[in-house]
Parts: sequence; C-alpha cells; structure tokens
Amino acid sequence: MLESKRQTAVKKYAESIGFIVIKTIRLSEAGHADLFMFRHGKTIFIEMKQPGQDLGPLQKIRQAQLRGTGFVYERCEDVKQFKEIIFKHG
Repeated sequence: MLESKRQTAVKKYAESIGFIVIKTIRLSEAGHADLFMFRHGKTIFIEMKQPGQDLGPLQKIRQAQLRGTGFVYERCEDVKQFKEIIFKHG
C-alpha cells in the first residue's frame, strides 16, 4: 500500500478517537513529521514510513530534538502500529 494511503488511514483513525490532526505538506524547515496530533493536552508527532524504511538523517535529528524536550515523535507504518503508539503514550 502506498505511504499516502497508510497516512490517510492513520489520520482518519486518529480523528475518530478524538485527535486533532494536522498533516504537514511543506514547512520552511525540512525534517518535520508528516502528522502533528493533539489530544488531551498532549502532542504526538508521527512520521509515516513504508515497512522497513528508516527515518532520514534530518528526521532523526528532529526526532532527537523533540524527544529531548519531552514530546513524542514516532515512526509509523500503519494503523495497527499507530494503535500501539497510542497505547504506549496515551
């Protein structure tokens, strides 16, 4: 399945369980997550990837920066994995 279809499925599922979801298209700085999710005072950054595909070098830097300040930044392949992320991080 295309990454865009996986991303749409994750976005729709997240919205169905109460998240406000912002899908990034292009930001002034590279390396930001594909989806910014907000619920119950928490922010979760999700980078969608195809199975087996790793984060790029700049994405790893952004992940470290955001995690270093207490945010959740996760790589995600599909809705099943997103459910695991939500279970882990609330």
